[in-house]
Amino acid sequence: MLQRPQGLLLAALIALLVILAIVPILPGEMAGPYAIKFITRVIIMAIFIVSLDLLIGITGLVSFGHATFFGLGAYAVWFVTPKFDPGNLALAIGLAVALATAAAALIGSLVVRTRGFYFIMATLAFGEMMFALFHDTKFAGGSDGVTLNFKPLLKIGGTTILDFSGRFALYYFALVSLVVAYVICMVIARSRFGRVLQTIRWNETRAQALGFNTYAYKLAIYIIAGAMAGFSGALFASIDGFVPPQLLGWRESGIAIMMVVLGGVGTLHGALFGAFIYNFVEEILRDRHIVGQLASDHWPISMGLFLIAIVLAAPNGVAGWFKRRKSEAPSPAAAPVQAARALHAIAPPVVQTRNLSRHFGGLVAVDAVSLRFEPNRIHAIIGPNGAGKTTLTNVLSGLLPPSEGTILLGEQDITALPVHRKARLGLGRSFQRTNIVPAFTVEENCLIAAQAQTPDLFARKFNTNAETNSIEFALNATGLTAVRHRPVAELSHGEQRQIEIAMLIASGSRILVLDEPLAGTGPEETRRVTELLRDLARDHTIILIEHDMDAVFSVADEISVLVNGRLIATGSPDQIRNNEQVREAYLGSFEPEGSKA
Repeated sequence: MLQRPQGLLLAALIALLVILAIVPILPGEMAGPYAIKFITRVIIMAIFIVSLDLLIGITGLVSFGHATFFGLGAYAVWFVTPKFDPGNLALAIGLAVALATAAAALIGSLVVRTRGFYFIMATLAFGEMMFALFHDTKFAGGSDGVTLNFKPLLKIGGTTILDFSGRFALYYFALVSLVVAYVICMVIARSRFGRVLQTIRWNETRAQALGFNTYAYKLAIYIIAGAMAGFSGALFASIDGFVPPQLLGWRESGIAIMMVVLGGVGTLHGALFGAFIYNFVEEILRDRHIVGQLASDHWPISMGLFLIAIVLAAPNGVAGWFKRRKSEAPSPAAAPVQAARALHAIAPPVVQTRNLSRHFGGLVAVDAVSLRFEPNRIHAIIGPNGAGKTTLTNVLSGLLPPSEGTILLGEQDITALPVHRKARLGLGRSFQRTNIVPAFTVEENCLIAAQAQTPDLFARKFNTNAETNSIEFALNATGLTAVRHRPVAELSHGEQRQIEIAMLIASGSRILVLDEPLAGTGPEETRRVTELLRDLARDHTIILIEHDMDAVFSVADEISVLVNGRLIATGSPDQIRNNEQVREAYLGSFEPEGSKA
């Protein structure tokens, strides 16, 4: 997760702030009109870049249309000045934020439904449409842009607070705004809300399976980032009093993305470094007095070489140079598992499927399956590869909608509920392939899972004590307390499978749908997981998909057999072991190593 700036990094940020604060009092041309205006422009751009890092680095949304909101904020100043109080920049900034927020809400409601390259394409398309609207029509000056013929004043209640026609007032207002924007972004990133955003960045499927409405979270941060971009655009328009339509184009978004990457994606402070480094290097390369006439005429080539060199020298961005490996913190004493079990005193409800089917065109993957999963029991589902076991779990958990049939949780029909709604009702699942948050530590994975107990975006009350107890219970129950502070990427495959189960426990899930939890584990890890399953069955319903028949017959209370999507048998391990149809279709001459303990 995003950490607070410390040590050398914190010193660098403070040094940058101090330098910017004293620039206007420096002697000579260093504090001349051109220098002040240039640095003001860079400071305002830094606000824009930090807002973009909220999308790219914190949430994983690479937007090629973020300049749309920056440009709208700039044009909002022009919209206000001819018709209202021509000097009231506060009114213009308010309209800029409102306009950018409304546009982000409208565009975001569509684009955040997509992922990956499709999200990039969708944001790029909206950005180009907005650019065409302002560039190709006379709606707001056309391709020539618009000129702001006004004296920018910041008024409150008719009283002038700041006169931005003086170069120092706008400079310091922009600098304070940058500090405030950075602090707001850090607070967002380190909050419960930001924790979910970072989970979405690394593993949106897991976030949904834990019970988070990822669409709502992505839309919310898209709107917040858009509003910040609109604010910075309004300030940008006040520098020169000229707004060209190019501010809305994809090129501006592309350059902004380069600044984020240059500084270090997902750090926020990297966005600051990226904005200042990119703009200052560009300014130097364009100055013929410094680099010569030939080099300045072809400065984009030099800039390209510079960016390539930075990427090779700092793959994690400039901020990566300040990164320090987090020291291993001592693990606290283990909390009593019995105390945490009090949270699960009530037996989970019965889960039933009635004639559940799932078709993929002409292929019937699950064919009219009717099952009853009793509480506090381990119900294993076995069958050959391609039998429909994973498809059945996907339909049960809401990852896939059923083609036919019904799913009941107690007396409640949950057939049509999406995955996050089913997770909120206590139905959690693991996946065939390990599905955790690779950038988090063991404890942080359990923390985001425990937070799923109150996953609503605007929840007012959080029971942090219950979440802490859930985390301790999960770590103790799975034997992961000793490695709680280690990044999960450093752990073995078997330990990562245990982490996935720990996340389900921490989330408060009462019905655990486990898809091959023993896949790829060694004998010792298999023994630990099977013991864990027996222990969890005391207060959970466990639906187990597994190919390890020795483990299945040793741990299951009931076994169902799927073949070609159809249920051919359900019964106790002894009944399944002696079922001739099951032997013929799947088990053959299999004899388990031992009976159930």
